[in-house]
Amino acid sequence: ETRLRSLSMVRSEARLGILSAMPSEIARLRECVLEQVEYKRGECFSFSTGVLEGKPVVFGASGVGMVFAASAVTTMIAEFNATMVIFTGVAGGLKPGQEIGDLVLGAEVINYDMDCRSFKYPWDPSYQLKLGETPFTPWAYVYSADAHLLELAKAAPSPDGNKIIVGRIASGSKFCDTNAKAEMEKTHWPHVGSPECCEMENAAVAQICRAYDVPYVSLRALSDLISGDAAADFNDFCERAADNLVPIVRYVVANATIPCLASSSADAGNAMGASGRSSTTEAQ
Repeated sequence: ETRLRSLSMVRSEARLGILSAMPSEIARLRECVLEQVEYKRGECFSFSTGVLEGKPVVFGASGVGMVFAASAVTTMIAEFNATMVIFTGVAGGLKPGQEIGDLVLGAEVINYDMDCRSFKYPWDPSYQLKLGETPFTPWAYVYSADAHLLELAKAAPSPDGNKIIVGRIASGSKFCDTNAKAEMEKTHWPHVGSPECCEMENAAVAQICRAYDVPYVSLRALSDLISGDAAADFNDFCERAADNLVPIVRYVVANATIPCLASSSADAGNAMGASGRSSTTEAQ
């Protein structure tokens, strides 16, 4: 009875969702959230509700890769009433002059793994699908950030010594080391709009948010570059680079207006809660 009442309360309030791939990418943010309650889902997922900058939030780490990321953000939207989403974490830089810790505000996101260029529509065989374009879904190609959230991120105070870059982010299922980045400069990057950085989750989150009409923005800190040892740099600088984003995330949360929850969505969520299995624990 207590569990079901708790889940009903979770679904009665609209929240701002904050998602990363790895726990280390939101470790510093977790320290800032008040009134935390953790909810376990299956073997992989853990979501926490709480209050950040006076706003109701739900946050968590999806796990690495686009399948986990898509599943996690869907759960945030459908079960925890995330009516806008910030995706935060690290990425690999793709341009000369970038430095570890520089921040990329994702104006656009594209999935470089989606390659149906050899497919032809039977009703229009002359149409050439592009790298990143999903067939049969006209909007599923380049995913633009919500304009208001992006403007808030651009207005946020930036950490000393690091550049703010506004541009395109490319997602795929490959950890791109220095050699891969150089090779993909020939095979991929010019075909997907010369992105500023690459990573492994953003496009999935952006696509799900677009499918559910949920405002979305991506904030990435560079943990590795086009030179050096990408794997070593990632391991050395991942958490430190991600920490650079915390002031921006907090500024966006503080100044964003969280969209109201449609009553039909709340009712559907409560119906799910009556039959769904879950465990709920108080965060320490």
